[in-house]
Amino acid sequence: MKFELKMALRFMLSGKSQTLFIIIGIAVGVAVQIFLGSLITSLQDSLVDETIGNSAHITLKSSEDVVTRTLNADVSDDLLFRGNAVSTRKNIDNWSLIVDELAGEEMVTAISPTLQGTALVRSGGIDRSVQIKGVFLDEADLIYEISDRMVTGNPLIEGNTAVIGSTLAQDMGLESGDNFNLLLPNGGTVRLLVGGAFDLQNEAANSSLIFMDLRRTQKLFNTGDAVSSIEVQIRDPFEADLIAGKWKESLDNVKVEDWMELNQQLLTALSSQSSSSYTIQFFVILSITLGIASVLAVSVIQKSKEIGILKAMGTTKKSTSRIFILQGLLLGILGSFAGIGLGILLLGSFNSVEGLSFSITYQWRNVFLLAAIATFAGAIASVIPAKRSANMNPMEAIKNG
Repeated sequence: MKFELKMALRFMLSGKSQTLFIIIGIAVGVAVQIFLGSLITSLQDSLVDETIGNSAHITLKSSEDVVTRTLNADVSDDLLFRGNAVSTRKNIDNWSLIVDELAGEEMVTAISPTLQGTALVRSGGIDRSVQIKGVFLDEADLIYEISDRMVTGNPLIEGNTAVIGSTLAQDMGLESGDNFNLLLPNGGTVRLLVGGAFDLQNEAANSSLIFMDLRRTQKLFNTGDAVSSIEVQIRDPFEADLIAGKWKESLDNVKVEDWMELNQQLLTALSSQSSSSYTIQFFVILSITLGIASVLAVSVIQKSKEIGILKAMGTTKKSTSRIFILQGLLLGILGSFAGIGLGILLLGSFNSVEGLSFSITYQWRNVFLLAAIATFAGAIASVIPAKRSANMNPMEAIKNG
């Protein structure tokens, strides 16, 4: 093997320009793959994070609301349909049992029982429709990261103290310690204290969302001990559909929704991006393979006289083949390592541009995998030229070389 490696290096050095250009070509191909793969992956992660980064991956709701129960009851409550009922929200009565059951699941990272309802904020002569979310702060923090996203004040939601979205606070002219009136759907009014303002990096949430203590919210909306939903985050968001399907079979009288079911268009777009990336990478690898194969094919013709002399001196067919296979492998290795450096440089240059909404991250595992594929492509590309050199007639090679 030492002899074959020495001859492969000699053949490469004897055609320095040719060797340099093919190494540069491989490096550019590997760099493009690293940059493109990292770009697509980072863009997908950014889109997914914007969609579900601070929201539930799976949401459990009651499968039957107040209206349905009333319609199916023996004695219908006409007041409900005359607009005198407080609420027709869907509620879960046995939520604590469900929470205890799901808490034992290994893939679950956060569970937050939630009571959600609409109300009207009135302050300084301005009215604004808002969404009230009653939560236990410790549990909700694991999903929404409320405490870490406070821009003013403190994450305090005890009693009549609430935290509100930063845009809502700005629009209503509210600061930490201010009071505002909350007009409820049943006609009641309650005065609340602003504990602070949060920024969930979502304009819709920042302009209309208010977090309150769950027990206080239950009293405001007169729901007893019920909640409107149970919000769950899991370890791998892309397994949400599988886990949700499992829970649908095991949990009775509960409607299970997952983010993948509600964001089919996003998932279709991500799938299309991945397919496009794989297609481009395939053709890049094909170009690398054809480039190495063509260079080695030319090298066989150029070195035919040397090959003939080597074979006349007793070099076997197998040994002759190894020379060109090693040459293709060396080209792949050198081009791949150069491509890794160029690819990392491209990523650094991209991330240094100001004003980008996301940064490109990469994993060394994926980088070296792409380099290994390019190296393997180089070895494969050398097979046909290697066979051609092995089958050369020594005398004809020397005579015509």
